[in-house]
Amino acid sequence: MAADATDVSPFPADGLRTGDVLLMLGDGPLSELIAWASDGPYSHAAIVADDGDLIEATSRGVVRTPLPAKLADRDHYHFIDAMRMDGTRGPGLAAADAAAVLARAASLLGTPYPLDQLALFGVIMAVRGKWPRHALGRLLVRVALDHALPDDTGQVVCSEVVYRAYAECAVEPSGRLAPVIVVGGRGTAPFPDIDWKALFDELWPLLGPRDREALEPARLAFQAAREGGAGLLRAGAPSLPVVGDDELEAARRAVLGHAGLPGARSGALAQRADDPGTVVPDPNPRLVSPQDLAASPSFAMLGRLMQRRDPQPG
Repeated sequence: MAADATDVSPFPADGLRTGDVLLMLGDGPLSELIAWASDGPYSHAAIVADDGDLIEATSRGVVRTPLPAKLADRDHYHFIDAMRMDGTRGPGLAAADAAAVLARAASLLGTPYPLDQLALFGVIMAVRGKWPRHALGRLLVRVALDHALPDDTGQVVCSEVVYRAYAECAVEPSGRLAPVIVVGGRGTAPFPDIDWKALFDELWPLLGPRDREALEPARLAFQAAREGGAGLLRAGAPSLPVVGDDELEAARRAVLGHAGLPGARSGALAQRADDPGTVVPDPNPRLVSPQDLAASPSFAMLGRLMQRRDPQPG
């Protein structure tokens, strides 16, 4: 599992204000992969709305979710942290700014999510270009990059909703609240010890025929190995198709090329990924990750709203 940022202090849910940003680590191997790929502890982002709700992109599209239900969902989230635009623990955005941010977020309600979290993983991998060494991991990345290719631009991922709510809201001057995105250095955390069976169980119902065909050799090899994912990786998974760097790079560039949106430079984040500390003044909203929001100097950490206490081994 990704580092859980244990130095984050608690923060009460009743201290949240409209426009606050929630960052969280979901449960399951796909969430672990998203956090690893983005070099941070988070796999999902949402924005605090009004009436005790938050607005987030889910597999059902962009929806309103009751905040208490999210905070009580310890089956699907390890922890949830809160950040605030104004950089303090003060009252948050001015009332007019908060209303503008909320209006833009609400305008995205009902927008489809691009397939599932596999698409978010593919988007992050397209930005980072951080290829795993293991054959099974590389095959998964290749499938994820296919998922990240949008059929159209009328779909959004979770961190894109948050970024757009701030960057595209109706304030003067236009773009005044756009979060500053800083490209950080590529992390060195080892590829996570994935529960491959759980990952296949999570992904299989969501995959289309082409993706199932691509992953079928991996699924069969996993079943035959009877040692779990670690055994497959140690053995090099010889029955799996070989996915080389050139193929992954070509797929990454295809994602970046299709991610262009009006008013945004396609691939802005990826073009500067090897220049840590560079501010990207006009990032493509589709390429902003949960960790990009966490690392933005526009936001300050408020604290941890929820922490699941997993049982300790032994």
